[in-house]
Amino acid sequence: MTRGPFHHRGRRVFVDRFSLADIPRTKAQFNQRLQFEWEFYSEVAYQRSQILDKLKKALLEQAAGPFKLDRWQRAVKYKYTLSPLSARGSLSDPGGRFNIGQVRPTLIPSFPALYLAKTKSTAEDELLARNKKGELMTPEELALTRTASVTVVAVSGEIETVLDIHRAACLKNFIELTRHFTFSDRLKKLAGLLHFPPPRLIATAEELKRNLLDPLWRFLPMQMDIPSNSQIFGQIAMEAGVGGILYPSVLTGEDCIAVFPTCVPGTSSFLVVDDPVPKEVKCARLDETTLDDCF
Repeated sequence: MTRGPFHHRGRRVFVDRFSLADIPRTKAQFNQRLQFEWEFYSEVAYQRSQILDKLKKALLEQAAGPFKLDRWQRAVKYKYTLSPLSARGSLSDPGGRFNIGQVRPTLIPSFPALYLAKTKSTAEDELLARNKKGELMTPEELALTRTASVTVVAVSGEIETVLDIHRAACLKNFIELTRHFTFSDRLKKLAGLLHFPPPRLIATAEELKRNLLDPLWRFLPMQMDIPSNSQIFGQIAMEAGVGGILYPSVLTGEDCIAVFPTCVPGTSSFLVVDDPVPKEVKCARLDETTLDDCF
């Protein structure tokens, strides 16, 4: 394999150049990688299942509330304009940072989350997966989305219990339960065949926090059909009854929150669009009585 240059907007950029003989080898390498990732996921998932109740308790005990939202911002694709508080869009592949979409629906259950940000600019940046660090392509080109197709609404409300991962300390009890997991000799051998370092687990709360905020969280669900660590973490929090996860945007550093609608029933949690809405809007308020209307 060699690397060949091309010009983009007057700048010299290098891309991979392949021969036909490289294709079967590359496919075999991909299949090896896919096998490794699935076996890694399966081994950890089994060990996680053995202590799932303890993991849920570790997160629920660190959740606090109620958490009030005052004119936070909700950005949605244009097709969801009439359902601004619907989390239906989060179920599409690959899902969101803290919820699993239609990654492998026959094997891995999906669940929704509703994402909001403290400011309008962060809400848009998070939706479009864009930043302002001077990439070769524009943010809209990278996101394959035009800003004209985005609707942003102001939302207020209250979430009964929220896990704030700004504080790595709230993850300490969770990581104490998982850091002792082990790997099989087979998995270690697969890693060697791929010239990977030996598989390892996240060992500290600070490391877990960094991993949950990984900018490249989409790689596993999009390339390997496996949920990312942050999506699995969100699933455990949701199943524990945590109403939402508060976290800093990796793009702007400002506050964002992932709200789990399935945790709304039986609580006082609610969200409401602040400003008057068109009469066609189906879901301007989300609470336990309107949950069905918002899907």
